[in-house]
Amino acid sequence: MRLLTHFILIIYSLLPGQISSTANGSIAETGIFLKDLHFDWMPPNKDKGTYYSIDLHEFKFGFSDLNISQEQKGDKHKIKTRISGPNFNISQLVLNAKITSKNWVTGERIRRLEKRHSIPKTALEMIANAIDLYKTDLEENPKSLNDLYVKQYLNLDTTPFDDPTWTYSLALPDQIVAQPTQIHPVAETKPLILDWQSKEIQLDPIRDSLYQVPFVQWDYTLDIQSISQLFSSKLEFDISPDKTAFDLLLKRGQFKIDDITFTATPGNQLINRSQVHLPSLILNANNIALTTDLKNKPIIHQGHGKFSLRNFEIKIPKDLKEEPEIQAMLESLGIWNNSLKIRLVELEMNLINERTGDIGLIFKTPFLKVNVTGDFSLRQDEIHPDILLHQMEIKIHPIALGVRKWIREWERTKGKSLNRKGATIILKVEGSLENPVIHGIN
Repeated sequence: MRLLTHFILIIYSLLPGQISSTANGSIAETGIFLKDLHFDWMPPNKDKGTYYSIDLHEFKFGFSDLNISQEQKGDKHKIKTRISGPNFNISQLVLNAKITSKNWVTGERIRRLEKRHSIPKTALEMIANAIDLYKTDLEENPKSLNDLYVKQYLNLDTTPFDDPTWTYSLALPDQIVAQPTQIHPVAETKPLILDWQSKEIQLDPIRDSLYQVPFVQWDYTLDIQSISQLFSSKLEFDISPDKTAFDLLLKRGQFKIDDITFTATPGNQLINRSQVHLPSLILNANNIALTTDLKNKPIIHQGHGKFSLRNFEIKIPKDLKEEPEIQAMLESLGIWNNSLKIRLVELEMNLINERTGDIGLIFKTPFLKVNVTGDFSLRQDEIHPDILLHQMEIKIHPIALGVRKWIREWERTKGKSLNRKGATIILKVEGSLENPVIHGIN
């Protein structure tokens, strides 16, 4: 828009300063076109196995039906434009990269394992230091943690010993043991053992194998079936010595994505392939009318917009999915495979005039459904711009048992109760968008 404005003003400045004149111009179509592009590159031997490629079936970018007319009467000018564009289309684009690097799936598993072990590891190190002081002073090893506690070498009432998911015992002069309790959230957690002779924590076979995993050649692929954009608009300029104003009507605007897939595969480990798949994303804007004089904020008089996303899916690598925290989260959402899916996100907004409009939102997943409907009023002045919500209703329907438990736990910890009709939570919202009033939370 800014580029088009500058272009029109340049044309205006070049027009002769006559008392009365007209000018007209048109371009049927202009743009850039590419078809069946291929490029690949393999770096020098020091980056052995690294490979990049790009394949593009078709690329179009351009404008069409461009018409410009100018009319001058005295020192006043009126410029009208009609244009379709900028429009572009990308068809069958495939980007591929093969890169040898660390296995981030394994790295994430190590990070999570070390996080789970951070509390008992700290505790074992504190116990070992306390034992050294105890032995230096009393010339013998303590028989239990109670000896360290009673003689004030160790405070078992503070962090990390106040964590009820771990318990500790001495087996000197061989080892100190950190044992997960029955209430530990990860049932498969193994004991952590500090060898007293080496003063090092022993690695269990699983953890040791994770640290031994070598680099792997990652195969990254971005496959885009289609991306397109369409615009059709009218623009009128009124230019006089004291002001420059314009009216814009965006008759139609659309941004659309069809079938995008991103995959990341470590070597030949297909079970550990990560994948993000977006079958459909559409953003529509129709009949958006606005005016401005370039000195003030534009005023939107009407417009309709709609955003839609369908069947967005993320597939988690098998080794990562089997991590206890991730597995517990997926099971609580009712997900028994390694696929997290959003079936539908749809946001629709209709501005009836410069003051009022309505809005709707639909969010659907296998574990939760949300539906929002309501009206809003809009104040577009520069002094006190504001959006007020009216008669907005939010319906939340938790499907998965885990989501219901999360909500109940939130109610319990906050001392609140959500208004329900059957299993569906119903909330009413009104007031300023910045500080809304929510009814239905008691």
